[in-house]
This record gives sequence, structure tokens and C-alpha cells, in this order.
Amino acid sequence: MTRSYRRPVAFALVAALVLAGCSMTPSMTAPEAERDLPETFAPAPGDTTLPAAAADTARYDPQRWWTAFGDSTLTALVDTALADNLDLTSARARVEELAAQFRIARAPLFPSVNANGQYNYQNQPANTGIGGAIGGGGGGDGGNGDAPPDGGQQQSIPDRFEFATYQATLGLSYELDFWGRVRSQRKAALSQYFATAADLQTARLSVISQTISTYFQVASLQRQAALGRQAVDLLEQRLEITQDRYARGLTSSFQLFTVRQSLETARSEQPPLESQLYDARSRLSTLLGRFAGTALLPDSLAPSLELSPVPAGLPADLLMQRPDVRAGALRLEAARQQIGVARAEMLPSLSLTGTGGTQSSSLASLVDVDQRFANFVAQLTAPLFQGGRLRANIDAAEARYKQQAAAYENTVLTAFREVKAALVAYDKQRLRLQTVQNQVASARATFQTQRDRYERGIGDVLSLLDAERGLVQARTRLAVARRAAVNARLTLHRALGGTWTDAAPVEDPRLLE
Repeated sequence: MTRSYRRPVAFALVAALVLAGCSMTPSMTAPEAERDLPETFAPAPGDTTLPAAAADTARYDPQRWWTAFGDSTLTALVDTALADNLDLTSARARVEELAAQFRIARAPLFPSVNANGQYNYQNQPANTGIGGAIGGGGGGDGGNGDAPPDGGQQQSIPDRFEFATYQATLGLSYELDFWGRVRSQRKAALSQYFATAADLQTARLSVISQTISTYFQVASLQRQAALGRQAVDLLEQRLEITQDRYARGLTSSFQLFTVRQSLETARSEQPPLESQLYDARSRLSTLLGRFAGTALLPDSLAPSLELSPVPAGLPADLLMQRPDVRAGALRLEAARQQIGVARAEMLPSLSLTGTGGTQSSSLASLVDVDQRFANFVAQLTAPLFQGGRLRANIDAAEARYKQQAAAYENTVLTAFREVKAALVAYDKQRLRLQTVQNQVASARATFQTQRDRYERGIGDVLSLLDAERGLVQARTRLAVARRAAVNARLTLHRALGGTWTDAAPVEDPRLLE
């Protein structure tokens, strides 16, 4: 009996091994946007770039590209945001959920084993159920008052049946994955998991960029507010001198009113700057997972800039490192696997079920090997008519694949456009920053000249104040240009999904003005 029980099980296992390679998932060609992707990000006609720099890969880790700014405060803020940002916490939990969903999807690839212990007690009249069918119970009248069928002899059948059964079983069930349905579900779940992990990288890149951008915004606004206060002080001195000259008839009322209007304009610009500074500090606190105003920053920030030029001819396949592009490709693969799942559901399925254990009317004899029993069932199920549901499932899966294919192509096209635009914007902002640096150098030279003239007694104080005010205004424009250049650099990092090269940053002393 044991040999005959093992034979069908062995046959089923051999069949499972032979048919395990079947799959109904179709092969699909790569989307057109991916096939036609240019080899490099060629510069647009008329683009002008600053001179490229030599590479030095030992300066910073490309995976932690924000360390290239060389600012310990900034690096600490980014590390804190990566650890405590609540959006990232939620995204990480989503990845954990998809990891669990993958384990759920792959579970049917393995047999299901269940242990069961059962106690059954029955107490019922003998004239019901099987007992009634054989004429049991009721004082020998068959339970209905009729004479005994043997002419009056009393049958030896009890009036009630009472019995107890103890049972311990071990059950095993397994559905043979003939057509790869479960394997396709597992691959689809795995692709969804990796896509969600890529979404986490997108969120991570966003938090890094927002933290850096907000940090530089705080530094820029602090610098602008300080320069604004300096401009107000200079205008107050200029107004005092102009009022004295007007009282002595040495200047016109128009010049007096012009200076006074300039002073009031400078004063009116301070409150919005201070409000923006508070808002930027509050947003930085939120990025760090803290209440507004609790982010500790130095009173004076002078972040360094890493604005090295981008090498010409970047390979276009850098787009594949963008997390949203990877996520789109993975979701497209998941949709393809779901077509295989829908197709496999139209074909027959074979499930195996085996149960073995012991049963007895006495708990003491439950462990007796002679009380064993075994049961094996092989079930073949073929869908014959489902009202078109299964065919509609295939059509729906193919339609979802087309949607994902279109979404993926759109993601690739959008990513390519964003990189091209970010390359141009970054180049132009660097050129703009160079121009503003030249303006600062000219304003500094003018101020130095007027100060030398004033110290030698051949210049007037008004010219000196105007030259110093011009230098303050130039430095204010430089603070704005520095922030715009940093934002352009961050936009390029986000467009590429990280860094573009292992080249080290090159510090330009003029950027530290």
C-alpha cells in the first residue's frame, strides 16, 4: 500500500519538473523611444561653454555628490534629511510593503503544508441517519411504532449512538505551475518591488535637492539681508549729507527727494527678505523632520560652490540611471508578465492534494501506527465557459501594457528634454555668474579708486558713498546669481538622476566672493 501511494506522487513530481519551463508571457520589442535614443547629449547650435576642467576622481564620492560642495554643515543637513525626512520614511515603508507582496506572490511556487488535530464527539438517536436506514432504535419497532420486520423478534440495535473520534493529520497541497502563471505573477511582483524601490530613490533625490536648494536659499537671503542693511546705512549717511548741502543751498530739492526715495525703497525691501528668510528656515526644518524654527544653523553662512563644467558629449544612456526611467521600465516589465498570467488562466490547471495521519476512537491509541490513514487526490480543472471573462482579462492586460509602454516612452522623452534643458540652463547660469563676478570686480575697483581719492583729499564723500553703495548692489546681484547657479546645478543632478561623471569639482576663487 505504501508503494502504491508513492507511485502517483513520484509521477506528479516528474511531470512538474518536465513542465516547469512553460511560460505564456509574450516577448515584446523595446519601445520606440528607447530604440531611437541618441548616443550623446549633443550641444545645441550656438552653445557656449566655459573651459572644461581636468578630472580628479579622488576628491569626492560620486554616489554622495553633494559632498563636492565641501561644506560640512550642508553635508550634515543632507545626512539628517535622508535619515529623518518623513516623506522618505513613508516611501521606505511602501518598499517594505511591496517586498511583502513579492513574498506573497511567490508563495504558491512552494507546496502548502498544514497540520491539523481534530476531536469529534457525536451523540444521536439510532433511528436517524444511517441508524434509521437500517431500522435501529425505538424499542424494535423501527422507530415508527410498526411491528418488527422479523415477526416480533427484538433487534439488538441500541436506541442511541454515541462515539468520539480523535484525528491528527498532515496535509500537503500543490498546484503545478504548468503554464508559468505563478512564476509570471512572481516576476511581476518583483518588478513592482524594484519599481517602488526606484520611486524611493526619486524621493530621496528630491529631498537631497530640496535640502541643498533651501540651504543655499537661507545663505543667500542672509547675505542679501545683511547687504540690504548696509545699503540702508549708506543711504542714511548720504541723506544726512544731502540734507546739509540742501540747507546750505549747494544742491537741489530734486536730488534730496531722490536720495530720500532711494532710502525708503531700500528700507521697504528688508521686511520681505526677512519674511522669506524665516520661511526658508522653516521649510528646512520640515525637510529635516522637525518643527519649524528648530533647525540649528550658524548665524552666518558662507557655503562654498562646486560649479565645475559638464564634459561635452555626455552619453545619453545616463538617462537609464534616472530612478523614474528605471521605475517606468520595471512597471512595463510587470505589465508584460501580467499578460502571461492572464493567458495561463485560460489553460487547464492540475493541483495535487495529499493527506495523511492517524485517527482513533481513543486518544491513547492515536499514536498507534496501525491507526494510520492516507489520501491522495490529483485534480485537473479546465475552464470551458466563463462568459468571456478570461478573454477579457487578456485584453485588459494587453491594454495595461500599452498604457505602461506609452507612459514609459513619455518618461524617456521627458527625461531627455529635461537633461538637454538643464545642460543649457546650467551653462548659461555659469556664464551669468561669471559676468556678475566681473561686475563685482569693477565695482570693487571703483570703490577702491574713490576711497584713495578721498583719503588724498581730492575726492568727496558723496562719490565715496555712491561707489560703496554700487559695490553693495553688485554683491547683492552676486548672491542672487550664485543661488541661481546652484539651483541650475541641482536641476541638472535631478535630471540625470545623480552625478554625470567621476570628475572632481574645481573651485574657482571668484565664486567665493
